[in-house]
Amino acid sequence: MSITSFYFLVFITIGVAFYYVLPKKIQWVVLLLLSLVFYYFAAVPYTIGYLAASTLIAYFSTLWMKRKREKQNQDAKVLPVTMIALLINIAIWFVVKGRDLWFPFASGFMARHDVLQIDAEINLRMIASLGMGYYTLQIMGYIIDCYWQNAVPQKNPLKLFLFVSYFPQLTTGPISRYAQLETLYERHKFEYQNISFGAQRILWGFTKKIVLAERIGIIVSALNSDMSTYTGFYSWIAILLYPLQMYADFSGCMDIVLGVSELFGIRLAENFHNPFFARTSQEFWQRWHITLGTWAKDYVLYPLLKSKRMIRFGKFTRKKFGKKAGKFLVNMAGMFILWMVMGIWHGGLRYIAGVSLWYWVILMLGDLFAPVFLKITNKLEMKTDSFAWHFFQSGRTYLIYAVGATFFSVGVTDGIYRLKDALKVLCVKNYANPWIFFDQSILNLGVTWGDINLIIFVSVIVLLVAILREKHGYARIWVQQQCFIFRWMIWISLFIIVLIWGKYGPGYDASIFIYEGF
Repeated sequence: MSITSFYFLVFITIGVAFYYVLPKKIQWVVLLLLSLVFYYFAAVPYTIGYLAASTLIAYFSTLWMKRKREKQNQDAKVLPVTMIALLINIAIWFVVKGRDLWFPFASGFMARHDVLQIDAEINLRMIASLGMGYYTLQIMGYIIDCYWQNAVPQKNPLKLFLFVSYFPQLTTGPISRYAQLETLYERHKFEYQNISFGAQRILWGFTKKIVLAERIGIIVSALNSDMSTYTGFYSWIAILLYPLQMYADFSGCMDIVLGVSELFGIRLAENFHNPFFARTSQEFWQRWHITLGTWAKDYVLYPLLKSKRMIRFGKFTRKKFGKKAGKFLVNMAGMFILWMVMGIWHGGLRYIAGVSLWYWVILMLGDLFAPVFLKITNKLEMKTDSFAWHFFQSGRTYLIYAVGATFFSVGVTDGIYRLKDALKVLCVKNYANPWIFFDQSILNLGVTWGDINLIIFVSVIVLLVAILREKHGYARIWVQQQCFIFRWMIWISLFIIVLIWGKYGPGYDASIFIYEGF
C-alpha cells in the first residue's frame, strides 16, 4: 500500500474516523494500530523487527541512565551505555541498510573464493525495514537527548514504539525529535481546519508527485538510460531537469505526509522551504531536507567542535598558521566529517561523491574565496540587492546542486555504480542540436507536447506557490484569505489536474519515491 494509492486514502479516511470517534484517551493506541497495519501492507512485514529492536535498545538504555542518575548520581557510568546503544543502532543500519558501502567488496571476496551461493543468500535475506535511515537517526537523537537530559525517558515501551513507527513519517521522514512528537500522546479534538488544511496539503502533494515529478521522470529516465545516444545538449537537459524532478517527488511526498499527520491534529517538522530560492549552497541546505541537516549539526557537528580533541586541534592550528587560517582549518575538518556522515547516511559511494565530497569542496572554496568575491563585486559596483543579482545567485546554486545530483542519478548499471559514467555525462563533448524542441525529436523520449506543456504549466504553479510562501509563510494562508468561490476554484482545479493528468497504470509506479529508499 503506497501513500499515493486509492487504498491509502481509504485507509486514512477510516483511520481518521476511528481516531475521533473513539475515546480520546486511547487516540495514541489508534495511531499505533494504524502504524502497524500500514507497515504490514506497505513493507516486508517481518522487517518491523528492526524497529522493535531499536525501540527496545533505546527503551532499556535510557531508563538505565535515568535510574543511575536518580539513585547513584553516576554520570560517568552513563556514557558507556549511551555509546553502546548508539553503536548497536549504527551497526544494525550499516549491516542492513548500508550494505551498498560494503557489500560490493564482500561479494567480490566471496566470488574469488567460490562462495557465490552464500553471496546471493546474504543479499536476499538482508532486506531493510521501511524508513530505516529516518527512524535510526530519530531513535539515536532520542538516546542522545536523554543522555544530555534534554528529554525525559519514556516509561511506556509502546508509546516509544509509536514514536519510532508513526506511519506518516516512515516513508520519507521527516526526522522528528522526541520533544516535537510528544503530541502523539496528547488528546486531540476534532477541528475542521485540521481536516481542511490536511486534505489541501495532500492534494498539493499529489499534484507535485504524480503530475509533475512523474512526467519529468519519463524524460530524465529516457536520457539516462541511453547515454551513448543522448549526449551533449540532451545530457544537460537531464542534468538540469533532475533536481526539479527530485524536488517535486520528495517535497510532494512530504506534503502528503505532513497533510496526513495534520488530519490527526499532529504537526510534523517542515522539511523544505523553497530551496531553489537559495542564493548560496549553504543556504540551499538550510532549505532542503531541513530535518536531516539540523540533525547532523546538532548531534554531529556541534558536539564535534566542542570536543577536547577538536579544541586542541584548533589551538594547534591557530598557533601554527595564525588565527584566521586556524579557524578555517578547524571548520574544514568539522565540515568534512559532517558531510561524510551525510553521504554515508544516503547509503552508497555515489552519494559520498555527489553529496559529501562535492558539497564539502564547494562550501570550503566559497569560504576561502569569499573575500575575493566581495572585492570583485565592490570593484565592479554590482548591485547585490537587485533582482537580477539574486536571480543569478539562485541559478548558480541550482546548477551546483544539479551537478552534484548527477553523481547519483547517472552511472548505475545492473546495480553497480560507475563514477566514470557520471563524469562522462558532465564532461560532454558532442553537443546535440538545441533545436530538438522544434524538430519533434524530443518526442522520441516518450512524452508528447501535451506532457511538455503540462510540465511547464505545473512548474509555473509551483513557482507561484513558492513566491506566496516566501511572502505569507504558507500559500494556503493566502488562499484562505480569498473569497469562497475563488478558494474552491483553486482546490477543484488541482483535483481535476490530479484526476485527469496524474500518471497511473502500467509503466508508472507512483508509489516509488526517490527518497523512499533511505
